[in-house]
Amino acid sequence: MNQPVTTPAVTWTAGAVARMLDLPPSTLRAWHRRYGLALSAPQTGSHRRYGRADVDALFRMKHLIEQGLGTETAAARAFHADGTTDAGTLLAAVRGLELDTATALLDAYLVDHDVVDTWEHLCRPVFGALCGPDADHCVDLVHGLAWAVAAALHRIPAPRSAAPPVLLACADRDRHTLPLETLRAALAEQGRAALFLGGSIPDTALRDAVARTHPAAVVLWSSRPAAPPRRIRAPRLVLAGPGWPRRTGRALRPASLGEAVALLTTGTR
Repeated sequence: MNQPVTTPAVTWTAGAVARMLDLPPSTLRAWHRRYGLALSAPQTGSHRRYGRADVDALFRMKHLIEQGLGTETAAARAFHADGTTDAGTLLAAVRGLELDTATALLDAYLVDHDVVDTWEHLCRPVFGALCGPDADHCVDLVHGLAWAVAAALHRIPAPRSAAPPVLLACADRDRHTLPLETLRAALAEQGRAALFLGGSIPDTALRDAVARTHPAAVVLWSSRPAAPPRRIRAPRLVLAGPGWPRRTGRALRPASLGEAVALLTTGTR
């Protein structure tokens, strides 16, 4: 009976990896010596061998350092050398009000994950941790995290499109803009152009904007009790956030960021 043929996993030498990273070999050696990088590839000889996962981790580490993260923290983040999770690392940075570090962590996460995944599996857990029993003493941290998230999302460029945009705005007297900034970035990833008007937009101003832009859809966010807007002439009206009543007529009510993206990227081009 023939035995199955196993193909050995591809590995690279330290010199080859240093060239891939565009780093001096001495820097790679120093990283191993100082930070104890845990390699996944089997080490059988006197020279280090790197597998695909190891090379990917080193690229993440280099990217984090280039974004301003300290080398030790970047090593822990890229290799999970201390067993922390992405959310745990971000939470620690925010609690220390190391907001440049927090932004760099978010930038790095967005390299390998889309906006919806980043929001659901990284940002929301950290906001949840900050909004626990000590929420009254964490307002500065929540605002700091919101700033870092917005800064990272602003790096996602708006797509070039001749199609009518999606118009995004916060309801009058509501200034919680981060959910719509996140939606704008998620739509941009899908090639869907969006125009964000910002916080606290009166109905009259919203109607003026609709008349000027002829949007494919209007998304209005409210985190506080609000009445649905009247006389908004757009193909789709989407009311997002917890502030709206149950019955909102023809308006669509997405239950999550992912659902909102799906609604606005189907049949609106």
